[in-house]
Amino acid sequence: MDITRLNSENHIVDISMHRMQSRHSYRQLAIDDNGFRELLEAQGLNSSSIERAMSVLRHFVGMLSDISNENKSGQIRNNTAAQSYNVIPSDESSGMCTDLVVALASSKGHPKNRFLNVMREVRAHLIQCMHHTEVVFILTDVWDPVKFRESEADLRAHIRRGVKLIPGLVNEGRLIPLGLPLDL
Repeated sequence: MDITRLNSENHIVDISMHRMQSRHSYRQLAIDDNGFRELLEAQGLNSSSIERAMSVLRHFVGMLSDISNENKSGQIRNNTAAQSYNVIPSDESSGMCTDLVVALASSKGHPKNRFLNVMREVRAHLIQCMHHTEVVFILTDVWDPVKFRESEADLRAHIRRGVKLIPGLVNEGRLIPLGLPLDL
């Protein structure tokens, strides 16, 4: 399989081979590493899974300014298999399931990137990759707990199965973790 092609049959993007001009206004974000680690630990993730999740989060945030929104989809793969993870929103209807998902919802741009549509895609992905997905980062620049209501029942079911949902808010050059607005 040629992983240097965009939108290949397995929906893999090798970002190490592509540096594209970003159309989104993401600049370098400062990640609250300790806050995200604490949330992952509180949800019972072991230390190696926490390290992998944090590595993926840093990788994704680092590449936001490096690739365009059109290619921020499907599965992103670094040079090592340990860095593979799924990205939502995606134009792809299927692909390889990984243990980590990064969902990015925006208040601007195409409607498919808006929070409710991204959450619908997250729910569909969790069903499709039911036995693979362990951690889902939901990153957004708009935080409205009311918008979680549509997804609440599905998210509760996935959480009971062991999926860890970690919301993060992009605000003023920082990415900060948030608690889920669900009574669990």
